[in-house]
Amino acid sequence: MRRKPLVILIWFFLVIPAASGKDAWTKVQSKNFTIVGNASEGDMRKIAFKLEQFRQTLSLILRKATISTPVPTTVVLFKSDDSFRPFKPRYQGKIKQNVGGYFLPGRFMNYIALNIDKESVNPYEVIFHEYEHFVLHNNLVRLPLWLDEGLAEFYSSFETDGDVKVKIGVPLPQHIYQLRSQPLLPFKTLLSVDHKSPHYNETSKAGMFYAESWALVHYLMNGNEMKRQQQLVTFINLLDSGMTIEQTFQKAFGVDFPTVENELDAYVRRFLFPVLYVTLRQQLNTEKEMTAAQLSEAELQYYQGDLLFRLGQPAEARGFLEKSIELDSKFADGCVALGVLRLAQRQEAEAEKMFQAAIETDSKNYLAHYYYAAIMAGNEKYDEAISHYKQAINLKPDIGLFYSDLGYAYLRTGNENEAIQLFQKGSSIDRKQSHLYRTMGYIHFRRGEVEMSAGDAYNYINTEGWRDEHSQYMLLLWYFSLRQLKKDDFAKTKLLTGLAQLDQTEWPYAVLQYLSGSLSLSDLLTQAKTNDEQTEAHAYAGLDLSLKGERDNALEHLRWVRDNGNRKFVEYQMALAEIVKLESKSQAPLQLTVP
Repeated sequence: MRRKPLVILIWFFLVIPAASGKDAWTKVQSKNFTIVGNASEGDMRKIAFKLEQFRQTLSLILRKATISTPVPTTVVLFKSDDSFRPFKPRYQGKIKQNVGGYFLPGRFMNYIALNIDKESVNPYEVIFHEYEHFVLHNNLVRLPLWLDEGLAEFYSSFETDGDVKVKIGVPLPQHIYQLRSQPLLPFKTLLSVDHKSPHYNETSKAGMFYAESWALVHYLMNGNEMKRQQQLVTFINLLDSGMTIEQTFQKAFGVDFPTVENELDAYVRRFLFPVLYVTLRQQLNTEKEMTAAQLSEAELQYYQGDLLFRLGQPAEARGFLEKSIELDSKFADGCVALGVLRLAQRQEAEAEKMFQAAIETDSKNYLAHYYYAAIMAGNEKYDEAISHYKQAINLKPDIGLFYSDLGYAYLRTGNENEAIQLFQKGSSIDRKQSHLYRTMGYIHFRRGEVEMSAGDAYNYINTEGWRDEHSQYMLLLWYFSLRQLKKDDFAKTKLLTGLAQLDQTEWPYAVLQYLSGSLSLSDLLTQAKTNDEQTEAHAYAGLDLSLKGERDNALEHLRWVRDNGNRKFVEYQMALAEIVKLESKSQAPLQLTVP
């Protein structure tokens, strides 16, 4: 869970005065961070150095993690609470005063906003917590929530001790309080908490979940003379291996759950939490690599406007971004930012002009090409969209979204083969684009490439787990693909595995029950209350009956979908394809009599 509330996206209308012209804004560029703000250049260099130290510390502990990402991070540094206040998050129209900083992750830009005023709230805990999330999520797809939050909390207390030494794992008072006042959660409960669990979503329970997650990571990292630290690293490296969490845990730690549960209980009872001191490989030379320059007024207006827009304040952002373009009409970043704001306000024609202006000014601005392509695709001008998507890829080949959106443009032109190749490339670059497995899976299934569709469905479930909103549908795709491959026993085994893991209260669980034999067809159709549910129930019943050789019964359900179903559903297309297959089989070949 991200710290709540980091940013509450409330859209409201307040007038925010532009920054005073008396404040000179500076830009400091370190190896991995861009720092802009009205703080002194010396303070900006110190912040950049501290962030670089934190980043290097992550690379030492998460040894196989790729710390570098295609998404740049910009830090907006304010010298005082007064200058920071207009850019603080708001809730129900009111400024959240007790905020010293926040982290805003984004598809193409991350923002960190910080106030260095010593009298304000210390912002670093939340910044380090969220940046650790950002790095971890860029490297791991299957990440247990206890580990995700436990590591983020563990790193949030990061402190520097000179130029080459840092310390992490400093005890956090809020967690110590929880651990002292409440009993530990059962170990299996802790390890099974996900984003739908009460222990994650309910305030009265989340505190203990966070505290125990932090304590478990703290023990595995620092406790027992750090004997389990390397095992934790092994566990992290095995998370995307395809094994279950319990199998991964057993292989990495060499013991079962109860053993570590007893060790954790004994560790917590002592209430002695040692701090981990880390010595960096060498003193960072980033100070020498840093450059500094004063921002132009157009750049200043751009950064402030873009930050406000990302905070969910488009009315205020608009004034800053329009001022930026008024000051410098050839400032490409400002044109792109204003274009994105216009898109959000459904002013597509104005947005298109901004992206065109950015391309004319700076033909190497990959975001200008990307957004312009998106507008062209939305207007069904696919040749032009494809051209600009390709230019965006040539300029920035490490963003998976560019490949997937180009793939969808090809898909809408009917070029499925090219689309699939791009989806595969996009998912290999950015494994978080699990939706591509769904898209490819349904294409492959409709085309009769059931071995490929089975692999797509497996990849989706392996990526997202059983509790995702689309996992039941991917289990259905996997099941029918395996059935068509004549792997009936394996299909039944996976079906039963899924039934034990999935949420019984959510549709289409009843479809899975029908396929397992625990629910009759008539009861399935009774439980399908809406036309959408009826579409799916009849479609999957028809596919099932077809595989059983009951052609006429299958056609009855499939034709219901054809005549009454939701035509936007993939099940509609699946039903049509199956009808064609069954009806073609019924046409006996002509018998020619030779005189």
